[in-house]
Amino acid sequence: MSNNELTHPTDPIHGGVLSNLKLVLESRLGGGEVRDLDLAMLMNVPVNRLSQLKRAKSSVHVMGKSSENSGFGTDEASEGLPSLRPSQAILVRLLLKRPDYAPIPIRPSNPDVFELISPFMHGSMEGSAGRREPQSRKMGFAPLFGRSYISSYKMLSDTDTGSGSSSSAVTRLQMLIVGKFAQYFKAILTRYLDEYPGADAASLDALNETGWALLREQDSLTGWMSDDLYNVFSAEVELAWRTWFNDCYLGILRDEAVSRDIDPEAAIQKGKWTNSAEVSERDLARYNRTTAPILGRSDSLFSIFRESFELTSAEAYWVLGIQIKAFYRFRQRANQRIDPPTSILVRYLFRYPEDIELFVAAPTPGSRILAAIKEQDPGFRRSQLAPLFGTSRVMSYGFASDEAPCPFFARRLATIFQQQAEKGRPIYHEIRECVEDELSARGLDKEQFWQDGRWHV
Repeated sequence: MSNNELTHPTDPIHGGVLSNLKLVLESRLGGGEVRDLDLAMLMNVPVNRLSQLKRAKSSVHVMGKSSENSGFGTDEASEGLPSLRPSQAILVRLLLKRPDYAPIPIRPSNPDVFELISPFMHGSMEGSAGRREPQSRKMGFAPLFGRSYISSYKMLSDTDTGSGSSSSAVTRLQMLIVGKFAQYFKAILTRYLDEYPGADAASLDALNETGWALLREQDSLTGWMSDDLYNVFSAEVELAWRTWFNDCYLGILRDEAVSRDIDPEAAIQKGKWTNSAEVSERDLARYNRTTAPILGRSDSLFSIFRESFELTSAEAYWVLGIQIKAFYRFRQRANQRIDPPTSILVRYLFRYPEDIELFVAAPTPGSRILAAIKEQDPGFRRSQLAPLFGTSRVMSYGFASDEAPCPFFARRLATIFQQQAEKGRPIYHEIRECVEDELSARGLDKEQFWQDGRWHV
């Protein structure tokens, strides 16, 4: 298979192309594994249906077995997946060409995270000369993510090349920390760029990035500063990081420990997080609102997480880094506490709900997308909006309504549209090119398509 065929398929997109997408995305992530949770989130399908989607034909080959209008105002749990829909085909084509558009953060390795947070970690033992013992500090790494200190050795071993040895739930907590640190770094640096002349504009493209993709460019982004200015800047960034880490993140860990009837310092330093005892209604009365245990029962924060944050199930599983089996295992143990890393993340996000944006951005309303497109293409019609996003023209009017939420079929592309438009990327023209590539693969006339919006003959 040629490189051109890999990134620019000539046949209609079908489920088998997802294996190519996985390879392309992994090359962008620098060797990080793209898991089924990631692909399910991108395609916006439940992870237990992903295997079916990987075998699916293009919808052009199963015309009549699925409705082009399905997905508007519905949840994926009520949909079948007899074929790979046009909206998914456009998304796959776009990400094959531009894997950097995928809303999957570049994940740092465990050693990267350790190096970042090591100065803020508490409880390190002092050596005989008053120096901090590096090995003791390393032992305190895994407990910060709801695991035993023993796990620190594996996570920080010399042979560990990334976060692959960590569970997805632990990786999500690392993504949270890195994402918040990047937010503070970016906000402070942006202010300095406004206040001090002399920045190297050529290096500032990285400011469009977030998370680890931004933090790994710290040196190049601050290379224009004098030594004195850099010291002032670094001190301000470190203070902001330390304040959030101590007050917000460690505060959540302490509340989580109390919710497990565990001494907070023992949990944070040694990782003594386990408490499998059942919690009765009488037991619950002993806790306040901030320290209540997060259980598997139907009225717990865990069980109402998806609805509270208005996520699809694919998005909810991805944010929490859990498989469907784990979800139902927690639910079946209704009166027991859920796994510590998941509980920590759920507790944090309910305390600081705005930080859900570090994981899944809210999809942009169609009315805003339509306005942005018409600025670039005044001749673009409202009736063409839904066909641009992979469904029939009749869906355009609901999609573009100011009152309607973003429809299910457009969630991922709408989010990518907004993210890349804010970075000044030609995202409208890139999506349109992917649409027309798919039309050519299906043997459809593009001029006729932009008139009638029909994906099937």
